[in-house]
Amino acid sequence: MNRYFLPFGLLLALLAAMLYPGPGTMLQQLGLIPWMVVTIFLVNGYQINLNLVPRGRRLLAASAVAVAINLLVSPFIALMLVSALALPVGVATGLVVMATVPPTLTAGIVMTQIAGGNVPKALFLTILLNLIGVFTIPFMLHLTLDRVGLVPVSPLPVLTQLILIVLIPFVVGTGLRSVTRIPSRHWLLRYLPSSCVVGTVWMSASVSSETLKAFDVTLLMLILVVALGVHGALLLLCWLARYLYRPDPGEWIALLFTASQKTLPIALGVLAIMQQALGAAMVACLVFHFLQLIMDSMIASRMALAKPAGRAG
Repeated sequence: MNRYFLPFGLLLALLAAMLYPGPGTMLQQLGLIPWMVVTIFLVNGYQINLNLVPRGRRLLAASAVAVAINLLVSPFIALMLVSALALPVGVATGLVVMATVPPTLTAGIVMTQIAGGNVPKALFLTILLNLIGVFTIPFMLHLTLDRVGLVPVSPLPVLTQLILIVLIPFVVGTGLRSVTRIPSRHWLLRYLPSSCVVGTVWMSASVSSETLKAFDVTLLMLILVVALGVHGALLLLCWLARYLYRPDPGEWIALLFTASQKTLPIALGVLAIMQQALGAAMVACLVFHFLQLIMDSMIASRMALAKPAGRAG
């Protein structure tokens, strides 16, 4: 049930926004989207068991490679592709923002587990990239969107807002874990982050319902091309990294599924902070999100099937 809750919820949110946008528009105008992001990271912080996070100098190389690929190189790959295809400002902004944010807090870890990788190291890299990403996002957006004249980005206000809606709630959530007795896998905590993502998309789509109704199929295909290009390039860089610092197989799989992924909630939160028209940018983020999950699910499943054959040989 939990596996299908988010995709079906997002589809229903888009449908409701296009058919009856009034309630979602009203809630968005009340400024609820940042509070959705706060709730997501408060719960995620509470659910993460820091005792499982590995320690040691061995992770330094993997950390440096993951930060370079996921947070520093990725935005420029997206900028190059959206510029080459001359995409509209809204779509280009959404794709570059999506390429700038850190990995999802759950999907990369799950994919690592399916593929037989090192789950604790995937957890470590995921937390590290999300914490560092709070500080890199504003400046990478300034170097990409602002420098080429797409969207003006003032780094310090964006940084302040990301600290308030991402970093502080996450830290508070990890602290609450030690003082409360609510199980971290309680059904409410399992569904609350996904519900907040659905609510964010519903409100964002409601504001831009007319834009969504007029969305062009050709433009959608171009978004797919860019999303495939960015995610494929990140996977390729992660694959090449194994020849750079020679990680063990489990650590490399953890790197592959964390350094190549991007998180939807922070992307939507950043768009709200930047006060951008959310319609086209949000569609770009959603397409990117679903494409990476489909690609990585196929890769992880294939790697899982290949393991017995590898051992037999």
